[in-house]
Amino acid sequence: MEKVGFFGGCFNPPTYVHINIARNLIKQGKVDKVVFIPVNDYYKKKDLVEAKHRYNMLKLITKKQENLEVDDVEIKENKELFAVDAFKLIGDSFHATKCCKKDIFMIMGSDNYDKMPTWKNYSEIKDNYNYIIVARDENEISSTQIRNMIKNNDKKVIRYIPKEVYEYIMKNNLYK
Repeated sequence: MEKVGFFGGCFNPPTYVHINIARNLIKQGKVDKVVFIPVNDYYKKKDLVEAKHRYNMLKLITKKQENLEVDDVEIKENKELFAVDAFKLIGDSFHATKCCKKDIFMIMGSDNYDKMPTWKNYSEIKDNYNYIIVARDENEISSTQIRNMIKNNDKKVIRYIPKEVYEYIMKNNLYK
C-alpha cells in the first residue's frame, strides 16, 4: 500500500524547511509521497500572497523532486474552508482519482496539532484521519522573517528558499 502525506499550509513562501520536512518523512519511510496543499485566498492571514502565486512556487519546487507534488484542491474551492472541510476535500479528491488501497496521512506542525481541539468539528477530524505531527524547531527561521528579508532586499534570503522561488518572487514583485 502506498502511503501518501498531505502537507497543508500557507507556503507563503515555500521554503527549504517545507521541502526538508517532506523529504525526511519519505526517507524515514513514514510516507511514500508528499502532496503539498496550499490554502486558498479565503484563508485569513496577514501578508498572504494570492494562492496562484503560492501554488506556482510550489510547482517550481516539486517539478524536479521525486515523490513530491502539489495539488490545488483547496484553491479550487472559492469559499472559506475550515480544517474539517479541507480534510474532507483532500480525502474525497484523493479517493475519487486514485486507488483506494493507499493510506492517507495529514502532515502538520505540532503547533497546529495542539490547537485542533478548538477547531470546528474536532472529533470528526480526530477520528477520521491519520496524522504525522512534525515538531517545530525553535531555531528555525519563520516565513515572516523570510518575507521581511525579501521586503528589505536582503540577499541572504536565498539560504532559506530555492533559487527558482526567489526568482519567481522577484519577477512577480511579491512581498514588497
